[in-house]
Amino acid sequence: MASVVKQMVKNVARIHALGVKKIAVSGLQPVGCLPKTTALSSFSQCNSTFNDFATSHNNLLRRGLVKLKQQETNNDNSSIVILDLYDSFMSVLNHPSSYKIKNHFKPCCVGLSSQYACGSVDDKSMVKKYRVCNDPKSAFFWDLVHPTQSGWHAVYSNLRATSNVLQQLH
Repeated sequence: MASVVKQMVKNVARIHALGVKKIAVSGLQPVGCLPKTTALSSFSQCNSTFNDFATSHNNLLRRGLVKLKQQETNNDNSSIVILDLYDSFMSVLNHPSSYKIKNHFKPCCVGLSSQYACGSVDDKSMVKKYRVCNDPKSAFFWDLVHPTQSGWHAVYSNLRATSNVLQQLH
């Protein structure tokens, strides 16, 4: 994990050295809340071990970027911000009804059996081997790892309302 974060910070420094003045870096979302992980609990709760990993990654990233900002204090009106996806995801997942989300852990699109995934089609018959929920707008996740459009809208709305980082990019 440390080597990944170190490389991310190096990449941000390179981008800044190329003259980019405003850079947004996203932290990890709570990966323990992805349906791929919550399936183990019948989509009822997040996995704290995976979420602890994401939190550790985000803390390392934050420290690395703070150190980078301190090193690059050349008053060029540059801005490096972290988009705190973790807290925004958790806010939506902990208060889904505030965002008109009914299904916050269960994916909308799933395979018909464990051998199929969202979007699977039988090679011979070309019959789809997945099903889509009746109301995708009320689901937070589209498949095992991707939020729906409504899910991303809720995350963005929360991020925008609770943080000033987006204003720093203007």
